[in-house]
Amino acid sequence: MMRLTIFMCVLFFVVSGYAGTERGQSLRVALIQAHLQWGDVDGNLKAFGERVERCGEADVIVFPELFASGCEMKKGGGDKKAEIAARYGDIREKLKEWAVNKKAVVMGSTIFAEGDRYYNRLIAAFPDGKCLYYDKHNCFKKGAFSPGEGQLIFDYKGFKIATYICYDLRFAEWSRNTTGYDVAVYVANWPASRREDWQKLLRERAKENKAHVIGVNCAGTDSNGLYYAGDSGIVGTDGEWIDRCDEGKDEVKVVRIYKN
Repeated sequence: MMRLTIFMCVLFFVVSGYAGTERGQSLRVALIQAHLQWGDVDGNLKAFGERVERCGEADVIVFPELFASGCEMKKGGGDKKAEIAARYGDIREKLKEWAVNKKAVVMGSTIFAEGDRYYNRLIAAFPDGKCLYYDKHNCFKKGAFSPGEGQLIFDYKGFKIATYICYDLRFAEWSRNTTGYDVAVYVANWPASRREDWQKLLRERAKENKAHVIGVNCAGTDSNGLYYAGDSGIVGTDGEWIDRCDEGKDEVKVVRIYKN
């Protein structure tokens, strides 16, 4: 009887200790920090297809802002912006294809035209072939893009995920966590001259909203000689970095995050 009592006490301690250290639901996130081929849609689609194959069994795959072209922000649109917008259907179909093949949510933004308006549209493609959309609300240059009105927040594998684009990061109220999201995603073309702001704001948004924050930026040098450091990474709910990509590197990094 004494031995049985001791055994049960030890078993209770082991099980209790395990339960106390067990982590919650998890999500595998692939950050694709890429050197973009500026203005070359076909070249970028080919390169991102190769990068997607390196994402392993990620649940969510995140591309930089305007991943198929890089920024084309001339006021009033311009021929290049119209040319890229004309490829919107091809770009969306590629995202859907990758999502279905990898059984993951794949997201990135591109240029979408509606009449004489251009939008910086984030597409979230799902494994079942459906897509959800977010049009960037806070536009960096007046006249470059028309602002979108609504937000995109969706549920996936037990996580509530909110999506934002680049300059949205500077507006705390736009990112305010009034819906109880678990993860906020920011895709960007954020130049290295303001990289300290990027790093600081990602950490602030995570801490003030008590959510994981994913920031995916491009890297390398654009067609005008402007350098992008990347600094892609994931920040925990405490405002501290969980993991980051190397500066300036074309890199695919898969990181597991846990629901609090």
